[in-house]
Amino acid sequence: MNVVLLCGSPRAKKSNSAYLLEQLSDRMGGSLHVETRQAAATASGVNERTAELVAASDALVVALPLYADAIPSALYEVLGQIRARVLETGSTPTVYLIVNSGFYEARQNELAIEMLWNWCDACGMRRGRALAAGAGEMSHAAPMGTGPLKNLGRALDELARAIERRESGETMFVEPNFPRMLYRMAGHRFWNAQAKKNGLKPRDLLRAE
Repeated sequence: MNVVLLCGSPRAKKSNSAYLLEQLSDRMGGSLHVETRQAAATASGVNERTAELVAASDALVVALPLYADAIPSALYEVLGQIRARVLETGSTPTVYLIVNSGFYEARQNELAIEMLWNWCDACGMRRGRALAAGAGEMSHAAPMGTGPLKNLGRALDELARAIERRESGETMFVEPNFPRMLYRMAGHRFWNAQAKKNGLKPRDLLRAE
């Protein structure tokens, strides 16, 4: 069984999306042939090759960060090329999704997931299953599957099983095993520190122009 893992983050290998794909790949059985690809923002041979691999695959996993409640523009180019190639070949890989965001609430990713399902339908591919991860910046806070990442580790296990079986299912909305209030406090500390580095005060972050 051939599986293509597609990272749709502009941050590429340094991104949370790439890390989640790596964790997912580690959970897949050895009988699967897995290839990881990076979406290129402009038309290129890289995207053409990715489209060829997807058309010849059994499953496609797209991982991306939430940008303005939608999809990063860097991902659009390769999605268009994938659509053209699968329609040309008549192939029907099963599509799986991982969408992460800085919002604590995983439901914030729901609209981006629906956009990608609509794209999947337009390509004539099969809907598999989606994982929506809240508080994406916490993905490196502990070993996956432990502490604040216990829920996320379990969801990745479940997604890996679904891919191996080419199963469909409901979207998994996953939030960290960590209090929302403390997550917000940590976020405020980060932004205040960034403001100080740039010669600003915390109150300047609240100023409306």
